[in-house]
Amino acid sequence: MAHKILRWQVIRILGNLNFSILLLLLIACISIIGTIIEQNQSISYYQTTYPISNDYIWHIDWLFITQYHLNNIYTSLPFLCLMILFGLSLLICTFSTQLPSLKYAKRWKMKQNIKTQNSTYHKLVSADKTMCLSTYVLTKTGYYTFYQRTNLYSYKGIYGRIGPIFVHISLILLLIGSLESLFLSFYIQAMVPVGESFGLNNIIHSGPLSKIPDWIKGEVTDFNIEYYKDSSIKQFYSSIRMANIINNHQSNQVIAVNRPMQFENLTIYQTDWQVNGIRVQLDDDIMIQIPVVEIKTNNQQYWFTSITYQNDKNLSFIISDLQDKIQCYNQEGKLLEVIQTNQNYVIDFIPINIVSILSSTGLQIKADPGLTLIYISFSILILSTITSYISFSQIWINHYYPHTYVQGQTNRAQLHLEEDIHLITQYLDLNI
Repeated sequence: MAHKILRWQVIRILGNLNFSILLLLLIACISIIGTIIEQNQSISYYQTTYPISNDYIWHIDWLFITQYHLNNIYTSLPFLCLMILFGLSLLICTFSTQLPSLKYAKRWKMKQNIKTQNSTYHKLVSADKTMCLSTYVLTKTGYYTFYQRTNLYSYKGIYGRIGPIFVHISLILLLIGSLESLFLSFYIQAMVPVGESFGLNNIIHSGPLSKIPDWIKGEVTDFNIEYYKDSSIKQFYSSIRMANIINNHQSNQVIAVNRPMQFENLTIYQTDWQVNGIRVQLDDDIMIQIPVVEIKTNNQQYWFTSITYQNDKNLSFIISDLQDKIQCYNQEGKLLEVIQTNQNYVIDFIPINIVSILSSTGLQIKADPGLTLIYISFSILILSTITSYISFSQIWINHYYPHTYVQGQTNRAQLHLEEDIHLITQYLDLNI
């Protein structure tokens, strides 16, 4: 018996609205800390960003952050327990309070005596001896009407009472989707040269229950950059081929920034690009690949490389973009030629053909099974917020000839309720 009493006391506490709000505020405060302090970084990052110092009393150093797990708040056991507890509280509150409240709102509630407190009240003299006209006008106004002898009850806006229930449901779905993303999601980043294949290897983050599909392979078949007239970058594109080596399912698509590719629950994003080198043909029979060095000056990006010949001479090449124009300088810094790719040139008696600029594309491959549930929860939350603005109005009418007593009550939109009651008085041709 004592166990049953204790169990019901725990359920009553969890189902209390104030307790749910307290948990929500606590989760919000912890999330603020997780936003301020960078999450899931290396120890060296925290040692650099939050060094040990005695200059301030309330200074937070990296030892404090790592000791209390402030560097991985969202995956810590206390935060997960808090999320589960909040979900249980919402679930119990939904079944113990919100659903019974909706059921109670749908019941008809006759009143033998109308009270004037906290309501819109009218005492009228009526020539109507029946409730037919009152029933007609209320039904026409959109009310659900019930009457018994000389008493009438009507209501409208029941969907406004459904809103809080769907708010709870959306929050529960949001918590489930967040936990699913936390435990099952992963994302991978890779810089893949054009023409090369790649697997799902360079894992940046993976949930404890996630499974990397190593049977999926990919290949970058092409990479292009679209420029504005002033030579600034407008967009860059990568041609991606993805394949499942088990069932031979393949897909080809050109991706760009904000235009990802979907393949078997994976999302492939275009993130970055870089120049790796140039492929040069010398004397029609020698093919070499020369790496480049990236140089940034005045917010401009360049790539530099050089080749040495005749022991003491060299040619320098500068790449400013991927528009197939490469500047060639001698060792004194004099511009010798602006070279187009795949064109034959003779520079200082050396036949040179720069076949191509070797580039790589940056890809981010992500799997997040909880994302769909999160989107659904936010959609339900938006709809429930809209329906919550629908006012729930109730009207009681008691008819004791020649007097008619009208009472109205609403949770919002008091002016609309008064307009409805005024319409009733007009139809009944009442004299106040």
